[in-house]
Amino acid sequence: MEPLAFVEVLGRHGELVARHPVWRWPSRIGRGYDMDIILDDPFVAAGHLEIGQAADGRFAVLDLQSRNGMYVLPSNEQRKSAEVGPEDVVRIGHTQLQIRPRSYTVPAELQIRGTATRRGPVPFVIAAAVLLAAVIWSAFVTTSQREENPVIAFSALFIILAGAVWISVWSLVSRTIGGRANFSAHGFVACAGLLALEIWSTSIEYFSFGFDARWLETAGIAGGAALFAYMLYRHLRLTSRARARALGFTAALASALVFGGVVAIKDLTETTNQASQRYSKGLKAPYFVMVAGLTPADFLAGGERLKRRVDAMVNADP
Repeated sequence: MEPLAFVEVLGRHGELVARHPVWRWPSRIGRGYDMDIILDDPFVAAGHLEIGQAADGRFAVLDLQSRNGMYVLPSNEQRKSAEVGPEDVVRIGHTQLQIRPRSYTVPAELQIRGTATRRGPVPFVIAAAVLLAAVIWSAFVTTSQREENPVIAFSALFIILAGAVWISVWSLVSRTIGGRANFSAHGFVACAGLLALEIWSTSIEYFSFGFDARWLETAGIAGGAALFAYMLYRHLRLTSRARARALGFTAALASALVFGGVVAIKDLTETTNQASQRYSKGLKAPYFVMVAGLTPADFLAGGERLKRRVDAMVNADP
């Protein structure tokens, strides 16, 4: 005997949670053990809903005088009976249902776009090596210490330890929630994301220096937040099967909180420490300058003008 239809139980985001076959008409749904389909929802009555066939492949649904009633979404109007199709969603209690015939045509399968290649250890090792090289080079260029080797070694050791902890935590969460650790995949996402952040921050620093545009630092923070949000999104996609929109919103919110906190701490530090000076630690060649700067004579003349103003203010002070 083949099932006549299927009742699908949906999660709060519309994802499929369970699928129950319908073996006879009419068929009853509720929390009672004498029901054809049993739901574990305390807001559903023991005998809550009856479904049967209607014309044109639709289904007749009838509320069995339950306390909480029946709704056909997105309407908030309580219904005693209705006719629904395979795309309509019926809510009873806190449970959302769809009724679909056995002949229902499902969408075509989604194309796997090369994600399997990024799950292996080889892409992870390559991305980690490139990231480590970029960190070492950045430490070599920006260090102002006489002894460069300890600074470079510390930078390399820090990125290795921090990356290992980050990847291990995501793998543990992925194993707990999804049943698979996906260590290499999380490693590739982390290394590729950190490498993109390193390249982005370095590029913004050079453009800010070359065009003498401090406003690019703000754009750099926004771009860094976007890259970090995408990295979090890829981690979440490896961990959870929730909807992509919900995962994207979660990643964007987390990134905004992290980068917002960093900006707030930075502004607070600069406000409380008026003597601190903002300057670029990286040594850059003069040919990166894209705008005309001050000549030495103009710079010294500006210093003289500032000195005269300060002297005047001192002499004017009683």
